[in-house]
Amino acid sequence: MAADRLDESNETGRLPALSDGVIAIVITLLVLDITVPDLPPGASESAIVAAVLAQSGQFVGYVLSFLTIGLYWTLHRRAFTYIDRHDRGVVWLNLLFLLLVSFVPFATSVFSTAATRLAVAFYAAVLAITGLILTVLWVYAGRQRLMREGLGSRVVVIDAARFLATPAVFALSMVIATVSTRWAIASWLLLLPINGVLQSRLAEAFESE
Repeated sequence: MAADRLDESNETGRLPALSDGVIAIVITLLVLDITVPDLPPGASESAIVAAVLAQSGQFVGYVLSFLTIGLYWTLHRRAFTYIDRHDRGVVWLNLLFLLLVSFVPFATSVFSTAATRLAVAFYAAVLAITGLILTVLWVYAGRQRLMREGLGSRVVVIDAARFLATPAVFALSMVIATVSTRWAIASWLLLLPINGVLQSRLAEAFESE
């Protein structure tokens, strides 16, 4: 195991590079899923506005998925700021994370087409599992001592909480969706204050080290 880690450590930088490329493609696919309204030539302005508003679900799904993937991307980049060595476990966890990220456009399409209880729960499940795998990647790298020297344990723990916050909120919304889809979607707003608090805690942890 140690030999594998040593042989592969020089190419750790290729993992975030690959991930950046995949995530960029996924974000592009999100906007391509928004269909162009089928309007006759010379359609009135009111008809155009009505056709665009009729696709509001697609726009909401696009924005939500864009922001969530963007958040996961920033967390992923942060993780590999500290992970300076890797083994096969990191490689496969990273590939699993990318596999799930690539599935988000399909989940977004399901959610945007009909925001039913099942559709909302399915969408939230995909995003929750995606974030959970990223959290597992971070925890695994910490336990295998693949992070750079000098990184305090408090920073690792707070960062783990930041990684886990998003999938936890989406998992909670799956339960709420069984009662109300509107409240389930509204619960995603909890990500704003939660991430804000954890970010401030992280800043304090860095200052205390």
